[in-house]
Amino acid sequence: MNYIKQNKKWFILSLIIIFIIIIISLFFFLNNNDQKDNKNKTFDTSLVGEASVDPENFDETEEGTPIDADQLNGEQGKSNGIDVSKWQGKIDWNQVKKSQIDFVFIRIGYRGENGIIYKDDNADYNIQQATKAGLLVGVYFYSTALNQKEAIEEAKWTLQCIDGYSISYPVVYDCEGYKNSSSRTYQLSSKERTENALAFLDTISKANYETMFYTSLSDINSHWNIRDIKNKHKIWIAQYSSKIYPEKQKPDYNDQCHAWQYTNKGQVKGINGNVDMVVCYFKNKKADPKNKKAELPKASVPLTEEEKIYSAVNEKVTAKDETNLRSLATIKSDIVASLKNGETLTRIAVGTNGWSKLRYKNKTVYAITSYLTTDLSVKKTESEDIVLGQKFESKKDKVTAKDEVNLRSLPSTSGEVVGTLTSGTFLERTAISQKGWSRLIYKGKVVYAITSYLSHDVVEKPKPTEPDQADGFTAVNEQVTAKSETNLRDKPSIDGGQVIYTLKNGEYVKRIGTHSNGWSKLEYNGQVVYAISSYLVN
Repeated sequence: MNYIKQNKKWFILSLIIIFIIIIISLFFFLNNNDQKDNKNKTFDTSLVGEASVDPENFDETEEGTPIDADQLNGEQGKSNGIDVSKWQGKIDWNQVKKSQIDFVFIRIGYRGENGIIYKDDNADYNIQQATKAGLLVGVYFYSTALNQKEAIEEAKWTLQCIDGYSISYPVVYDCEGYKNSSSRTYQLSSKERTENALAFLDTISKANYETMFYTSLSDINSHWNIRDIKNKHKIWIAQYSSKIYPEKQKPDYNDQCHAWQYTNKGQVKGINGNVDMVVCYFKNKKADPKNKKAELPKASVPLTEEEKIYSAVNEKVTAKDETNLRSLATIKSDIVASLKNGETLTRIAVGTNGWSKLRYKNKTVYAITSYLTTDLSVKKTESEDIVLGQKFESKKDKVTAKDEVNLRSLPSTSGEVVGTLTSGTFLERTAISQKGWSRLIYKGKVVYAITSYLSHDVVEKPKPTEPDQADGFTAVNEQVTAKSETNLRDKPSIDGGQVIYTLKNGEYVKRIGTHSNGWSKLEYNGQVVYAISSYLVN
């Protein structure tokens, strides 16, 4: 009996051991599969985002001291550089290389305010052309991660994007805008923000890339646990002051600093407008790609602002009646010549701004598109008054603005703003179109204004009201435009709101309310719409 009992105990014990071994083996099998899946996970790195979700699309409140790259010089142990994104437009990298610039930090991508990761529109072009021109390249990712999981996802996405590139300078973690209530990172604590930065940088570091953390001097100690970061990663500080590099050697920071962004007002050959200037307190050599066999993405050449406006054509045109040929696409530019009906020129481009490019005596000239036609048999007519496809009927009266309205060179919101009419100031109206525009005389010139914004009498402005408790918006009454461009939505929400219209800089709408949640209430074409307040300006 004792023998049987003893064998039974051993049998049960053996079953338990076998069961434990099976569980452990299953755990390691599944864990290895998970690790394999994570390692082999690929991301869609082709998405590019619109301006309204780009967290870097904001006006800087601080302005640096202007400097020309020609003022720089090579110093032992230091290297001169810039940082760029799609906001610098099309860059001539060969010219940049000739301008005392050793390296460039290129924005590889960003997580939008909607939570989606996007590649910078010009990232691949900038990396490929900068490298080809002989510049050393680093990259930065603009993060809006809410947690470590998102930060690690951003890092792995970045690693996939740069796998085949020569990344000779650090991969940088950049998180800004968190003090803005419209930012998705607004509610994060310093601890959470720091943990996200470390999650990103540690993941990049494990892939054997040099890493660096970017922040401003004013935020480095107040919004980050910088000690946790500086022990493992390089530090890049932004500080703008009246005295800058190379006259001043370092920012006003007593701890370790590996790079200094000393101004946002740099002038560099090959770049239109201002650019951020950076000095690194180290010099790197060109690095080999981590994956030399990786197939690099085909990078499309960025369009210049001019190319964005104009579409190329090649066609003969004449004037419907007679029109001026000007040196620039504005009625304020010089008149080069006059094109009459029956005379023909070659049109080389048509713009969204209402102007056409023409070739005249081996020069490029401009004419208002609505005054031209490709129908060379068209004879001028005296009876019809048509501008931009709108037929105007004669009208003789005096009008003023109900509140305030732009006076434009053409009956279109893309027409150049030549003045502003405010309530109480009356102008003579000479014609009106069925498409909602009036023709006025302003300082002896013909201008146009939206008819619905005009009145025969002075309209008394309503008194300011208290906040509407129904939706929490505080009433205001002011004209605003987009800093660059922004979507107008039917709801104050990026996720749930439908886009009604994209407002561009120079197009004005009335703001009727503001909210502490970062949204503005607007009036557009008689409809109430909403836009993110930080993307608007008076």
